[in-house]
Amino acid sequence: MKLQLPFTFLTGLVFLISSCVQLTNSKETDTAVVIDQVKSRVYDFHAADTAMNAQAIIDLLWPEFTMLADRNYTNYEQVKAGSFAFMESLAAFHSDWTDLKIIPLGDQYAVSSFIFTDSIVAKDGTITRATGPNTFVWEKREGEWKLIYADADHYPVEE
Repeated sequence: MKLQLPFTFLTGLVFLISSCVQLTNSKETDTAVVIDQVKSRVYDFHAADTAMNAQAIIDLLWPEFTMLADRNYTNYEQVKAGSFAFMESLAAFHSDWTDLKIIPLGDQYAVSSFIFTDSIVAKDGTITRATGPNTFVWEKREGEWKLIYADADHYPVEE
């Protein structure tokens, strides 16, 4: 009789723990869903970039967004002002993005990285070609993925 109470308690504890484990497992991140959602947003960014649509780019950023580009940090307001000025100065913007990787960091964060090769024609006829790595950190809030951080380095395209 004395062993029955501890045995019953332990059995109940095992069932409680296994129920919690099952509950935790059911809430695990569906990485395929995160990858598909973030990939769609990466393609949205590419479309905005090549369409020279500064507003569409800004719409993909959270207000706390920061970026490290070519050793210089910029914040949301600087990127916003700079994007409009930059896009207005262009006649054409072509960009190829290759080697896209998306790494989910749970349900609310993901990292995407790719290699870009840009060919940009300014309204004055100046052509700029650059290539380099780009990394985005995406954050999901209220069901919407936007950028919280970016890093890009531009190197001349060797011909």
